[in-house]
Amino acid sequence: MKRFKEEGDTLICFDFDETYFPHACSVDQLKRLWQLEDFLDVQSHRFSTMWVTGSSLETIREKMARADMRYFPHRIAASLGTELYRVTASGQLELDDGYSSRFPHDFSNRVIQVVDRLNQSLTIEPQTNLGTSGWMHNYYYFGESEDELERIRSSARDFGIAVNVSRCNPNAGDPVDAYDIDFIPQGAGKIAAVDYVCNRYTFQIEHAYAFGDSGNDLGMLRYVGNGYVLGNGTEEAKREHGRVTEGTYADGILEVLHRAVREMGSRARD
Repeated sequence: MKRFKEEGDTLICFDFDETYFPHACSVDQLKRLWQLEDFLDVQSHRFSTMWVTGSSLETIREKMARADMRYFPHRIAASLGTELYRVTASGQLELDDGYSSRFPHDFSNRVIQVVDRLNQSLTIEPQTNLGTSGWMHNYYYFGESEDELERIRSSARDFGIAVNVSRCNPNAGDPVDAYDIDFIPQGAGKIAAVDYVCNRYTFQIEHAYAFGDSGNDLGMLRYVGNGYVLGNGTEEAKREHGRVTEGTYADGILEVLHRAVREMGSRARD
């Protein structure tokens, strides 16, 4: 698998499932995805690309094969921003140990303690569809109680770990009327991965772009200077974020990035 041939100084971050990768994989969607890949390769002298996703690296590879994708981005923050990989020019993936070295070694034991406490008063069910990761433990919560959701958040805080709580997106293979409950270490997550990459590789966060489709992307979209929910995003995400593309999937991404390239060209001429 190739990586985009050059690397520019503007960071572009993509959620993967239902943003960069359309789960339905219709013929038209895949054609547009390949057009997006061609565009990003041609513009790689401007853009440095990064997938920031809840999926594990193993499931990313499976989905890439399913869509006949041809290119890796420059970086991948997998398993909800708990594993960070740099992709070399030859397409090899290198784990950034400096990123994960900041996480507590007893994280998994802390999650067990949180889940044991929660299961005394409510029910969360383990997920099996995201692959395996030592730094991400995923559950579903079936219910609508704000008190119970807050109990999940406060229990995680009590044991010094972070938790991402967001409504599931059925289009990405999740159940209807459920919440994702994702336990991760403090200092991990989508925002943390983007922040780490910007600091280490001197990208300007105010010039960075990010694209997502659901509630668990909103923090990342608000963190960068140019964050967009795609037109196919969940109603929750579109309602809570001001910038929404007209197009869906690759069309929505290209809509924004074509405009960005035109603006870069205008500034260069001035």
